[in-house]
Amino acid sequence: MMIECYFDDSSDDRRAKYYACGGLLGSQEQWDFFDILWHTHTHSLKEPFRAANCEGGHGQFEDWPKPMRDDLMARLVNVIYGVRLFGFASVVPVAEFECVFPSLGKERAFGLAATQAIFNAAHIADRVGMDVHLWFEQGQIGIVSSAYESVRMLNWKPAQRLRGISFDTKHLRPLQGADLIAREAYKHMDNLGVRPTRIPIHEMWENLFFMLWTEGSLRYVAAQGWPENPECLAKFSDPPPGARIQHFWEKSWAYHEQKAKSIRELSSGHGSPTESAARGDQGEAGRGESGEKAEES
Repeated sequence: MMIECYFDDSSDDRRAKYYACGGLLGSQEQWDFFDILWHTHTHSLKEPFRAANCEGGHGQFEDWPKPMRDDLMARLVNVIYGVRLFGFASVVPVAEFECVFPSLGKERAFGLAATQAIFNAAHIADRVGMDVHLWFEQGQIGIVSSAYESVRMLNWKPAQRLRGISFDTKHLRPLQGADLIAREAYKHMDNLGVRPTRIPIHEMWENLFFMLWTEGSLRYVAAQGWPENPECLAKFSDPPPGARIQHFWEKSWAYHEQKAKSIRELSSGHGSPTESAARGDQGEAGRGESGEKAEES
């Protein structure tokens, strides 16, 4: 049995605020259903779906009125939620990263986020007793391949669960879903304290786990020798209070590991994502954990 993980990056045009690496984890069966349902809603598009273009009315969505774009986004969010894919994102604040690592360059902020995403995928796979294969977009080959090898070569038991990494274009539909999650992670951090929680986050929060690096956590891993010592990320379980990464919608690792176990159950043929996804089940119970008003921007 194999977990498949698809990740993408998201940031602002100048790469000046945050760099996010986010995506989706699921069983092969879940991804098969995702592919069918996603294609149902996007087959008429001229190009692969990109969340930023859909939201902003750019590219192929330039002539789409906002209600049509919002409707497509809502349907695609419901596909992700209905198929019960698990969303994860690691987000690094660029200014703080450059302050702590002035010689590395801001692109390494994505390298840190990607490395943490790979660590997380390996950790989940090991906890549920499954191997994992990773997918990223082709434009990220260099920095992601380096991050992958740095984890795979560690003397760390979950690293043995890593069974390969592949790269493709956004024509691969799961990478379009990863693009949506990465975009939402970036926008959530950018909106903190400024705007209410976005509607897609309210719809999916039960299946999401976002992590935001702080200056304290960056200084902590710098003191532990990152990036020359990537193993320090594997031991980042109980840092001092000022060095903790900020978590969003964490109900404890036990909760998220239970979510991951549902992936194994689906792979074993116990349970199916088809019923809720096919009928467009919105799963209202428990949505909108914070009680905040959600918005689209």
